[in-house]
Amino acid sequence: MYNMDSKSASRKLGYGFSLEYQEIPLSEFVFNAKTELETVPKFDPWRLIAVERKKKKLFDRQTKEEAVKEEKLFSKKKKKLLQTYLKSAGFYKSAIDGDFGKGTRSAINNWQKSIDKDETGYLTKKQIKLLEKYYGGFLGYNYPSEMHNLSTWDLSLLDLRYPSSTKLAVNHLLEMDSERKRLRALLAAGEITNNELQRLWWKKYNSFAWWRDTQTRSIDVVYGDTPTFNRFWHFWINFFPISVDAVEAELFGNYYLTLRKNMTSNFSDLLYDATSHPAMQLYLSNQESTGPNSRRARDIKKNREKKIAAINENLARELLELFTLTPAAGYTQDDVNGTAYVLTGWGQVWNDEVKEGYFDDYKHEPGAHKVLGKKYRGKPKDKLKALCNDLAKHPMTARHVANKLSLHFISDTPPEEAVQLIENVYNQSSGDLVKIHQAVVDAVIKYGDSSTKFLQPELWFFNVHKAVGGGLPLKFLGQGDDWGNEQTNNILYEMGHLNSRTPQPNGWSDLAVDWLTPEMMDRRVRYIVQLSPKLEYKLKFDPDEYAVNFFGKESPEAAEVKAAPSFTRACLKIFCHPKFMRT
Repeated sequence: MYNMDSKSASRKLGYGFSLEYQEIPLSEFVFNAKTELETVPKFDPWRLIAVERKKKKLFDRQTKEEAVKEEKLFSKKKKKLLQTYLKSAGFYKSAIDGDFGKGTRSAINNWQKSIDKDETGYLTKKQIKLLEKYYGGFLGYNYPSEMHNLSTWDLSLLDLRYPSSTKLAVNHLLEMDSERKRLRALLAAGEITNNELQRLWWKKYNSFAWWRDTQTRSIDVVYGDTPTFNRFWHFWINFFPISVDAVEAELFGNYYLTLRKNMTSNFSDLLYDATSHPAMQLYLSNQESTGPNSRRARDIKKNREKKIAAINENLARELLELFTLTPAAGYTQDDVNGTAYVLTGWGQVWNDEVKEGYFDDYKHEPGAHKVLGKKYRGKPKDKLKALCNDLAKHPMTARHVANKLSLHFISDTPPEEAVQLIENVYNQSSGDLVKIHQAVVDAVIKYGDSSTKFLQPELWFFNVHKAVGGGLPLKFLGQGDDWGNEQTNNILYEMGHLNSRTPQPNGWSDLAVDWLTPEMMDRRVRYIVQLSPKLEYKLKFDPDEYAVNFFGKESPEAAEVKAAPSFTRACLKIFCHPKFMRT
């Protein structure tokens, strides 16, 4: 028998519970959690904060004949755009081809019917404007009013789209670089001010992307219904960390989604995609790594360039030390060098001629490369894939992953039995992540009731907002991470735990000793003081009721909350209590 209930399990394997949470049998919780881990849920967080659109009467005097006449002047590009709007609205099901055939006419008819207009099959000017207003943003969602200020930074609702395509993310990065050069030239010519440059470039291409990609994940965690899946996503983001200090703009958000899509695959696939992703390549400067016998090295020598053709060991060393074997495996400097040779040529996002994978053979070290006694031959991409497969299968990797998972979910000193349980499943399943994650659920339920885990600031922040039923700040104010306290990324930065700004390649610490300090505790207190007016007047949060739900009806803690002299003090007695800050 286990002493844990479903509320405790929801905090250990997710982000806690709100007043609306209904207690269920632990067996049912475990079944639901394991089922949740079997598929990658659709990542569409903006739907979670959409507000109901008020239906307004559309006064429209344009005739069908006039609409038909105007449509003849539409470009193919405009027709494709209209088909895209109709598709987002859910009425058009065919290809976006710019040809207005039966499918398009039927879609227009059905949409016109939905807004109580004559079903003519031809769009009037006002109807096109309405379509653009509703569906030219993001999937037709109507956003809270506090998000309607994006145009201040030359942004639109279209920019809220998450960079799900790596190619698109890299293209945005190159676009950002090109725009930076253009605006700097205008600044040098005196045609724009420095404030204008900041607004049109820094805030649009950097501050906004950093805000959006932290905001979307936060919304999905706080308002979504896949807490166990998201909690494991949090783990892998920190297992394979990057930092926007080294990776500009669009790339890190797409990198997070790349990790997410691999969470139901195999560890070797996750390892390969994380290692080869442009964000990781740039973060650890692998794009600079050049094989000493590569064609690039020969050209440097031939042209007598004042450059050195040498490997960069950063990514190779972390691949062995942090992501797989750990030094306990006893690998050597020769193994690091061999891994670095395999990695040469990757991360070439600035090379216009490089397409898929951002690999350039020009810098790659030719020939076979030995790592842990095995020689890797063949095509460069095949060599990296084979190396990742072998590293993933190594027993020391299984041990490392099992230990990190136990450390994160169970205890700073997890029981050996818990680590062994996860390690055995890793080895038996050859790194199947679904089975590994489900084994973690079993280990937490079996061994977690006698252990406690101090919550990292981000996890605590999400637990607070899950408890109060929302309350995340939504407005983009054009602030950088390190300035202000009214954006989600600003708040997490102030708390010392903004995931996108990991301080080193081994990620954020999972140990209480690194977070349980007077300064870090003071930051949590200050945040609750800052948040409490919103909880009292906007969310109508009831601390007395939550305290009974969390601590227990007859508990001294619930009595202390009820006796608190103010609403803010009551909130502090809940959210800064040791029992809330630990799971």
